Amino acid sequence: MRGSRLRTELFFACAIVAPSLASPQEKDSVPPPAVVALGKKIFEGKAGGAICFTCHAMNAKGVTGLGPNLTDATWLHGDGSLAFIEQIIKSGVPKAKQSGAVMPPRGGASLNPEQVKAVAAYVYSLSLGAK
Repeated sequence: MRGSRLRTELFFACAIVAPSLASPQEKDSVPPPAVVALGKKIFEGKAGGAICFTCHAMNAKGVTGLGPNLTDATWLHGDGSLAFIEQIIKSGVPKAKQSGAVMPPRGGASLNPEQVKAVAAYVYSLSLGAK
């Protein structure tokens, strides 16, 4: 009887947890326009002191030898989910795969958590058309 109850409890526990096992891209939704707009300003260096555009270009298509294209479906260091992009902005890229340039944490700026989320939302929104 005890084994049967344990299997039943495990079954229900798995059923509750299973939806959270969906890939990050399946769970991501389109960020609110106001957040994306703030992220664009930060990306372009118009707020927050960030200089993302220096390596990724103002159009986010990348600068050869510095930063990759952020508008396509190719992600060099992760899955392209909103959570991944936010994490890579927070932690930076200490060893780039295609260039000699590194990306410092928070792009070398003193971005607060809200600004990091906004830049991530902007970058994520750029790649939505490529998915």
